[in-house]
Amino acid sequence: MARISAFDRLKGLPEVFTTRSLPGLLGTDRKAASVYLNRWRERGLVSSLGPQIGVHFNLLRNPKAGQERRMDVLAYFFPGAVVAGVSALHAEGWTTQFPRQTEIMVPARKSLPRVHGATLHSRPNRWFSMAKAHVARPGPVLMVSPAFALADCWQTGHWHPDPDDIEWDLVSEADLTAAFCLFETDVPDIWKSFLDQGSTEPESTLEGP
Repeated sequence: MARISAFDRLKGLPEVFTTRSLPGLLGTDRKAASVYLNRWRERGLVSSLGPQIGVHFNLLRNPKAGQERRMDVLAYFFPGAVVAGVSALHAEGWTTQFPRQTEIMVPARKSLPRVHGATLHSRPNRWFSMAKAHVARPGPVLMVSPAFALADCWQTGHWHPDPDDIEWDLVSEADLTAAFCLFETDVPDIWKSFLDQGSTEPESTLEGP
């Protein structure tokens, strides 16, 4: 029987696979599968979702699998996950601050594994109930509105931006005030003069929980 190379074995695997499923996919035992996986990683042919999560992307099948399938995988392993924090603000142009990692909120759990290119934060179930009504972008992992994200950042102490960090000409005072009300807190006084000067005041889309 002809010997199948590690390269050819990888070509036959799907774009996304798990450490647990790999022995069955290869028809080998766990030890041999681990050797193959390490070889592929060393050659840059496979990337992983995180060091503690046994999910891998087959870059031989699709060099962009890590980017294109990442949110699908996150949604599968962390049901209800939502992009928020500074990531949501930057995506909608409300701040020029660029987060080095995507900030993702997940339902409260005992521990949060490391994810390459992302930071996971826990939020209570009530938070996710509120977030459903304030979605800025759909997708496998939803993204909350910038107003909701900013109110959450302030209320939790995750980020207290200086006024210069915010693009006030894009901020809706009505949306921001409504979002802060959801979190039962007030818009900081230091921001109010900037809101008066820069707010575009579009019609508010925020509603109560």
